[in-house]
Amino acid sequence: MKNTPSFFKNYNIILLLSSITIVAACSKSTHPVSYVTSSLSMSVLAPVEADVAIARAHWPGTTFDRLNQGYYIYDDKCTDCHEAKMPQDFTVNEWNVIMHKMGHKAKLDSNQYKEVFHYILTKREAIIGTGK
Repeated sequence: MKNTPSFFKNYNIILLLSSITIVAACSKSTHPVSYVTSSLSMSVLAPVEADVAIARAHWPGTTFDRLNQGYYIYDDKCTDCHEAKMPQDFTVNEWNVIMHKMGHKAKLDSNQYKEVFHYILTKREAIIGTGK
């Protein structure tokens, strides 16, 4: 590199730093799930105790832990490829279609699918109310 023009030396450094930045940005955290909620939109979507009553009206026996598990799966799996979708932005019927398609892409097992679906519909109702 002794006779290499300085432009190419700088270009190689910029290319290396850009590659490192891209890899770092695309990497998922290895921390436990409880530390993964990094975006503001996801923290707003975290279940609260009041959501349990909404969920139990549809699925008796639902616990806060189950809603939380659905939330964590949603945060982990559904945001691997795209930003989090807001539950209130889609109707229940639209969520049925979305979950069917995206559940397969995210390789959710039947329990994970159910937990995410219950979480999404519960949070949707908590945000916009019933019958909407």
